[in-house]
Amino acid sequence: MKTRLIRYLLPVYVIALVLGGLIPVPALAQDGGERYVNAELGIAFDLPDGWDVAVQDDTLAAAAPLDLEMALAGDVPQGLVLRIAFGTFSELGITDATQLPDMVSRLVSSEITPPSPEPAQWGNASGYQLLVTLPDEGLTTRVALLAVAGGRVAVVRGLAPPSVWDSSAGAQFDALVQTLFFSLPVTDQDYLASVISNDGGVFWHLQEPQPESGRVVRAGGITYDMFDVMYMALGPGGVMSINILTGQMISYMGPWINGDFVDIAIGPDTRLYLANTADDTDNAITVIDRAGNYNRGWGTRGDADGQFAPGMPRTIAVTKGGEVWTVSEGHSDGFRDRLYKFDTLGNLLLTVDLATINPDLSGVRLDNNMDTGALYLVGAAGNLNVVDTNGQALVINLAQEILADTTPLDIAIAPNDNVILAVPAPGLDGFGFLELSVAGHLLDVFGLPYNTARGGPYMPGEYLNPGGLIVGPDGMLYWSETNPDSGYTQVQAFSFRGDGRIPLGDEVVVDDPTDTDAIIAADPAKGGGDIVYGDTVRASLNNRYPVHKWTFIGDAGDHIIITMIDASGEGYLDPKIVLKREGDDREIAANDDVGQLAPEGMSEQDARLEFDLPSNATYIIEATRFGGRGEYILTLEKEE
Repeated sequence: MKTRLIRYLLPVYVIALVLGGLIPVPALAQDGGERYVNAELGIAFDLPDGWDVAVQDDTLAAAAPLDLEMALAGDVPQGLVLRIAFGTFSELGITDATQLPDMVSRLVSSEITPPSPEPAQWGNASGYQLLVTLPDEGLTTRVALLAVAGGRVAVVRGLAPPSVWDSSAGAQFDALVQTLFFSLPVTDQDYLASVISNDGGVFWHLQEPQPESGRVVRAGGITYDMFDVMYMALGPGGVMSINILTGQMISYMGPWINGDFVDIAIGPDTRLYLANTADDTDNAITVIDRAGNYNRGWGTRGDADGQFAPGMPRTIAVTKGGEVWTVSEGHSDGFRDRLYKFDTLGNLLLTVDLATINPDLSGVRLDNNMDTGALYLVGAAGNLNVVDTNGQALVINLAQEILADTTPLDIAIAPNDNVILAVPAPGLDGFGFLELSVAGHLLDVFGLPYNTARGGPYMPGEYLNPGGLIVGPDGMLYWSETNPDSGYTQVQAFSFRGDGRIPLGDEVVVDDPTDTDAIIAADPAKGGGDIVYGDTVRASLNNRYPVHKWTFIGDAGDHIIITMIDASGEGYLDPKIVLKREGDDREIAANDDVGQLAPEGMSEQDARLEFDLPSNATYIIEATRFGGRGEYILTLEKEE
């Protein structure tokens, strides 16, 4: 009997991924189960001897030639068929990894009740799997929904008749999927190489030397309250409060007896919870009010459940329900590395062996998604991992292709669910801050490595070893750190894209490298000068140079067309054109956005000015911006 297989080979809700039109292609290696590699899809696996592969768009099927032919025709194969379909979290309607188990159940026919999904680690990807038999179709299928490289998901299936599955195909499939290796597709590799690091802006920059009072300040974690006050852990120096809107320091709080505070979080009770690494303490978790008064604490040194190893904890997060999550690594007895959950009074609710989440995790920093409760853990090793409210691993090794050569220092979850990571210089090709989607896809980067040869204070945008990271309720980002050599402590407010209020460090030239007041103008030749009809020029606008002046000679009645486009094509710059006569500061024509009727090659926010010159004169084109920063392309034409 002929049975259609399409709905079982594909997730029914990913409309864009269709079976029809798959094209059989020769396998790259078939002898002795050698590797099949597809760089366009970012997938490799051990191909069984004699198998063929069929590929179209984001789908792949593999089987013995006759079985593959039958599957592509919609018939029931006689042996095992492997099926892999790629998609994105957004295509599946997934906003957080906690939704993965429920989504797996939707991968089987609605006519049967599937078993509960189980965690799956197939090759270098993790997710959830289940095994079902479809009696009406005469098929047994094992299917998994996996989070894979590039912030994507892969639906991986094995299908065979039940008798064949039980006798051999099931074991063959289980062995095959352990050889899976997912990598960035070629297109994503190109994206990583081209991502722009300095198209963001700095809004305020607080920078202070070590206090003259003798207080030792070492910047750690940061948090904020509902009254626009930021709090920064200062190591042995206690806590600093800062106006989050202006960056002005308000006051110091503490220090408290026997304290070395490296991280801070605020609870629903408006108390501040401090991670205390001091050697001899009964308050590894120290709780104070927002005025700096000691309230309570718990946590002693030792290897018993709920106790902390030396130098721990170094990270802390408090959920909106009041659960306090923290980590203790390096125990000599019992679980070596532990994830703890306490209530706000210090009662231990849960201990998790970190090795059960990811055995490679170390140097852990954590933060929680306030909306879903999911806990994100990133390590100096072990990549990015997601666990549920019970400490059970949901996804491990997210973004491993991005984080492989980095040692993340802190993590923050944004209100839009994006994941922000801080890495030390040189970081990812010199970028200090990474913005990832909830699925681990790299969205943007920012940061200028601190110039150690120059020394002295930090310039805006510069980082060295970030000690704290937080995202405000409006999406503004903040980081803190102290330079161990110069002693300067800084907090910067920044965004990944758009214009800030102060120039970035690479937008200025410092005459005296030890004196930040000695900032002089950068090379004006970067933009502006003479231009004639038919010329196209390219330059860059930023906070330091928001206007370039291009001069040309025109005659009365000349019908001119000036276009100015964002060279990135990504909306980094919103161009604006202003036309004036030389020696007269009055505007005679201007355009900001060309609008919905943009000519081919232009976006709606690019600028286009069409104008008849009123007299013989020298004219100035002011190439400026409504907002943003970056390169533009400006063309001056005369229509005959």
